[in-house]
Amino acid sequence: MGAKVPKMPPPPAVDPEVATKEAESAAKLEAEKKKAILLRKKGMGGTILTGGEGVTEEVQTGKSVLGTYT
Repeated sequence: MGAKVPKMPPPPAVDPEVATKEAESAAKLEAEKKKAILLRKKGMGGTILTGGEGVTEEVQTGKSVLGTYT
């Protein structure tokens, strides 16, 4: 009454060369991603104008040109 299910053949063997090429490709892609991230981070450091101790210039507290009535 029940249908007999045929047995599936075993999957074909994986070629070792393909596995090594996939691993090399994945490693190369990961290295490129890291390089791109480092290049983007490098640009952010160039925009900081102060050192670790903060602003070292004197503050200008005189009247500004826009705020004077002469």
